[in-house]
Amino acid sequence: MKYQQDRPESQVAMQTALETPSLWDHTIATVARAGFPISPDQLEHDFSLSHVPSPEVEAAFLVVYRDPERYWELYQLGEKLIDLDDAMATWRDKHVLTVERIIGGKLGTGGTAGVSYLQSTLPKRVFPEL
Repeated sequence: MKYQQDRPESQVAMQTALETPSLWDHTIATVARAGFPISPDQLEHDFSLSHVPSPEVEAAFLVVYRDPERYWELYQLGEKLIDLDDAMATWRDKHVLTVERIIGGKLGTGGTAGVSYLQSTLPKRVFPEL
C-alpha cells in the first residue's frame, strides 16, 4: 500500500480488493454449498489476512478428485484453478529470468532484494490446497 501513496485512487482500489473475498474464497464457498463440511471460519473471516491452507478444504478436494464423475463441476473448477496456478508459476519463472538478465544482482523495485527475492517466490502456489 505504501507504494501507492502518490495515487490515492489506486490505494483505495487495492485496499478494497484486499478486503474482498478472493477467487479461492469463492471456490471454498462453492465447495461448502455442494455439501462438503467446511467450517464457518473458512467462509467468514478477515479476507485481508493471508490465506492459511485448510485440511478440510484439502479433504473435500480429495473426495472430488477421487470421484470426478460424481463431482464433475467441482473437478473441472479445480482443474481450471490448477491451470491458472501453473500459468502463474510459468510467468514467475520467466519473470525471474528476465529480471536477472536486465538488472543482475541489483536491488529490485519496491526495495526488494531483486532476483534472489523473485527466486524465493518460485515454489509458491496460488491455490495450495489443490
